[in-house]
Amino acid sequence: MEIEAKMKIHHISLLTEDLDTNLKFYTKILGLRLVKNSVNQAFPRRRHLYYGDFMGTPGTIVTFFPINPFRKRTDVNHYWSGINFAIPRDSLIYWRDRLQNNGYKTEVDSRHVLHVVDQDGVTLQFKERDDELYDWHINYQSDIPETKQIIGVIGSTLAVPDPNKTAEFFHDLFGCQIKDNQIQLEKREHLDLVQTPLDAPEKKWGRGSVDHLALAVESTAQLHYYWEKAGENGWQRELFTDRGYFRSAYFIEPGGCRVELATTNPGFTLDESLYNLGTTLSLPPLLESEREMLTNFYAEKGINFDDVEPYTGNGYLNNRSSKPLKGEAYNDSNQ
Repeated sequence: MEIEAKMKIHHISLLTEDLDTNLKFYTKILGLRLVKNSVNQAFPRRRHLYYGDFMGTPGTIVTFFPINPFRKRTDVNHYWSGINFAIPRDSLIYWRDRLQNNGYKTEVDSRHVLHVVDQDGVTLQFKERDDELYDWHINYQSDIPETKQIIGVIGSTLAVPDPNKTAEFFHDLFGCQIKDNQIQLEKREHLDLVQTPLDAPEKKWGRGSVDHLALAVESTAQLHYYWEKAGENGWQRELFTDRGYFRSAYFIEPGGCRVELATTNPGFTLDESLYNLGTTLSLPPLLESEREMLTNFYAEKGINFDDVEPYTGNGYLNNRSSKPLKGEAYNDSNQ
């Protein structure tokens, strides 16, 4: 295996104020699955929710740290902004109508991109692609037809004082090509670069702030490679750690925003079966010794981590016949 990775998005992590509203929007309206019901590993008395496709595939994951109450954010001198989703071809009108019917204002621009803002003020873009979900990537617990379901995360915007320095960071460290103020990733994913005023004040974290965006690497060896490469070339390193579901290395790009590299393995079935993802308090091995304490802490707040039910079907979408499964990796015998 080549040590140089072909960079693509692994996940994006944000802050939210109202967890219940957030959970409803991302699972009931957007149709993502709650694949991990966990805690903030740095502050275990705060929760951390992971949404994604049915399997929790890297590249589909959006995560949220709730802080309540939380102030309005101020995006000024350096920040990540928004989430760009890929949706199947000929599904844009479906999504426009679905969002409007649920009380959200939408706009479709001249590029045929759908825009909507969530309850925390996060701008979401929906872009049609020729890709489609298949097999166990389809969320069989959603009421959204499989031909309309969100395919994955394909981009975000990075606003910084000096886009050239940020572009140099992504190019020289990660090997990304830069074209038309975009950091080019694999699978037609990209990150838009936007310049902020040089004299802009510091940002203020608040609801809807993006904590970081993570790019995917296949192995711990690749993670070590980029960690060492960053150190040798003077790029700012923040943290190298094991998150349990993946291993991570965090960097601060020249503009001041956090960028993570995360491995695609072991994955979210480390501690829950595919059918049971998101149905229990999930703790990485690092925090397992604190399970009883954390369970009691959250129980006192009326939180039992039973927000969603396990999947009990057999590859059918809302008990309707789905496309024939193409693989055998996740049949009933594997649960």
